[in-house]
Amino acid sequence: MKKLILSLLVLPFLSLTQLSAAPMHAYYCFNASSLESGNNFIGAFDAFYNSQVSEGISTHRLYAFELNGENNFTHCMVGEHDSPDAYEKTNSIVQSSSEGLQMLENMNSAVTWVMNGAGTPVVAFGNEETNPIGAIIDIRAKDANTFVTEVTKMMENSSIDGSMIVFADTFTGVTGRTHYVAISSSTLEGVLSNLNGSLSSPEGKNYLKRAKKFRKVMNTSLFSLVKSWEAK
Repeated sequence: MKKLILSLLVLPFLSLTQLSAAPMHAYYCFNASSLESGNNFIGAFDAFYNSQVSEGISTHRLYAFELNGENNFTHCMVGEHDSPDAYEKTNSIVQSSSEGLQMLENMNSAVTWVMNGAGTPVVAFGNEETNPIGAIIDIRAKDANTFVTEVTKMMENSSIDGSMIVFADTFTGVTGRTHYVAISSSTLEGVLSNLNGSLSSPEGKNYLKRAKKFRKVMNTSLFSLVKSWEAK
């Protein structure tokens, strides 16, 4: 798992037939055993990002997972790539430079990698801001098209304080997961309000009546934004 990482929040609606040209969000998740190891990880990326060779990389964000159920990682590094080409460009910049290789070496000595994968956003609701806190709901869809259609119908008349994005797993990180839903806001209260408000609406109640037929909820995690490095 020596390659960098790249994943999460806020994109416009995308048709399921456009995946070849869609944003690609790859995520690398890890365990930081102490505050020092987490800070060393951040320092490794800071040093690379502040060097001249990092010109052209995609936006990256580091998230801490504070309540994570059975998923045994403490953090995920997330890169937001506009396309598969942008993903490959970032990897090339890292792998072809001494600064990038040094960053990977420092990261590998600071943390323990747990998993990686990539998702594609298929539908989004709310604003396009990066919010500081959120929840990720892991989903196993029995019928992907029905799941996305039913979520869209549920959210048509909902008001979101923040954002809600449905991702389809392109390269699966969590075993058995087909989709994940990222719900974010400026506060934890806002996150819970978004989740509970959408499900308690008439559309949400109709969704829940049918949901067992087309999806299973696997896990719900709480995350917070640690630091962002914007695209250069």
